[in-house]
Amino acid sequence: MKGFKNIVVGLDISKHSTYVLQKAFTLAKKNNSKVTIVHAIDNNWFSELFSTSNFDELKSHAMTTIDTQLSHVDTKEVEYEILVDKGSASELVVKAAKDLDAYLIIIGANEKDQDEIAILGSTAHKIAQNGRIPMIIVKNPCEGDYKNMVAFTDLSETSYKSLTFAKKLLNQERIKTTYMYTQISEIAIKYYNEDKNKQKIQQGIKEKENARFGDFIDKYDLKDTELVESNIGVNSGLMNYVEKNKNDLVILGSRGVNNSNSFIFGSTTSFLMENLKSDLLIYVP
Repeated sequence: MKGFKNIVVGLDISKHSTYVLQKAFTLAKKNNSKVTIVHAIDNNWFSELFSTSNFDELKSHAMTTIDTQLSHVDTKEVEYEILVDKGSASELVVKAAKDLDAYLIIIGANEKDQDEIAILGSTAHKIAQNGRIPMIIVKNPCEGDYKNMVAFTDLSETSYKSLTFAKKLLNQERIKTTYMYTQISEIAIKYYNEDKNKQKIQQGIKEKENARFGDFIDKYDLKDTELVESNIGVNSGLMNYVEKNKNDLVILGSRGVNNSNSFIFGSTTSFLMENLKSDLLIYVP
């Protein structure tokens, strides 16, 4: 695992950007890292109409806004720099992270209002897909260290690596590892005309998943684990789990948000990125 030398922060300088900066500097202090703050001035089709002086004015305004936000963050003993340039936000963030060999990207989400979940735009998905670097999505005010974390697993090596990365990054010896499987539905039982064998089929699935999870636990010598059965599908089941347990950080291993080879690597990662109220750590090997 690479050393924790550089963190790259993708900042949109919205009113919630302070959350992102607070989390970045908290982790930087914990891991003795440098923070590089990247802000993109959107390089869309009409940017060609902007004069050089206009771009300089936009850049100056962005730098001033970031400096103001940093004044509300404890930056003592942390080396940092600010990069503002014209272009696609996702491309600039990914390029900076790769140029610096960063071990982590941190971005924020846009809040709708107090009672609704924070929303993500295409930038977050593009960074997750193209960055190939672990990423934290901050959706909530930074109130010190995370206290109630969960690592969801699909029993793959990548999901185990996500847990190992999170433990080292957050300096936590134990983080709960949870495996959720779906039980066969009543609709499927009726479709295959297996009503009389329903209990046997469901018990067989439960025993099989218990055995698979047991092998995973033994292989990686995990201590804090939980097996959960869902009758409503993985996406809804995981959402309900986080809401019920009030987790403040969800850890996922992923090969990219569009990868469909595994439920936790593909659409489920994208779904949880978009819909969870908690912060997320997306580990990309």
